[in-house]
Formats: sequence, structure tokens, C-alpha cells
Amino acid sequence: GSKDSTGVGSTAAVATAPPPPMNPNCIELPEPNVDLEAEEVVSLCMDSLMSNNDPRTNAGLEVCYNFSSDACRAAIGGSFEGFCQFANSPVFQYMVECTKWENLSIGPEIAGTNTRGAMKTVLIKVVPREKRFKDRTFLWTLMKERRPPRQGFWLVHECITVDDAFAMTE
Repeated sequence: GSKDSTGVGSTAAVATAPPPPMNPNCIELPEPNVDLEAEEVVSLCMDSLMSNNDPRTNAGLEVCYNFSSDACRAAIGGSFEGFCQFANSPVFQYMVECTKWENLSIGPEIAGTNTRGAMKTVLIKVVPREKRFKDRTFLWTLMKERRPPRQGFWLVHECITVDDAFAMTE
């Protein structure tokens, strides 16, 4: 055995330092890819919004931004910062850090045309974190991107509350 400074044999185990904590900014968040179906995109977005600040501040919003179409991004200012400002709206805040959410229905895939990719809708119910608010239903519309570099990816075209959806048809 080894000897300590007194010359007596030492059997103490060598202590190892714990690994350094993972930098939350280095953790990769879900990104769009051709293997994800439209309903999986909604699930990734909603699960990320439920724990918006894990693994880092606004990680859930970042996931939603990553899955937003160019048209959706343009409608809210184009930048992630603009998206965060938009997400501060009372309606969008229902989804951020919500208590739970569930799929109510998944619409059929609508074939693409010469001017747009295939489309699909996902209807969800959201239970907000604040008990004083009632549950709310959201309609997510996703479109399959036709142009590179995200060609073939399901991206969020829009997400509106159902009460707003009915108001838009009048």
C-alpha cells in the first residue's frame, strides 16, 4: 500500500470530484426533421412549453420558434426576441407552464398544392397554471415546408384559440 506523510500505510480511497454541472446553454433542444409527424410537433412544442424554463430560460419558447414556419415567424416580427414578446400575450400564456394539455382531435392530412405544402390541424385542450382561468382549446395548423433547407418538415403555420377560430369565420 501507499504511505502517508507519517510513513504509515494508507488505505483511504482517492476522492473524485463530481462532474461539473451541464451548462444548460449546451443542451440541444428538439429541432424540426422529416421523421416527425404534425401531431408529434405539437406534442414537442406543448411538452416544452409546460416546462418552459427547462433546461434554460425560455427553452420551450425556443422549441416553438424552431418549429415555426417562415410565414408564422414573419407575422410576429421574424426574430426569437419578437416571438418572446408575442408569447407574452395573455392568450399564448395559457400554454406556457400550463398544468396539462391533451389532444382532442387530429385532422386528416390535406394534400399540398402548387402553392403550399400539405396541411394538418391538431386540436388541443390546455389546463392553465392559474386556477382562476378556465381551460382553453387551441387549434394548431401545421404545414409541410416545400422549400429547402427545411423541405419536408412539418412546421407550425398558426396556433389560435378556438373562440378566435369561430370569430374568424363570421
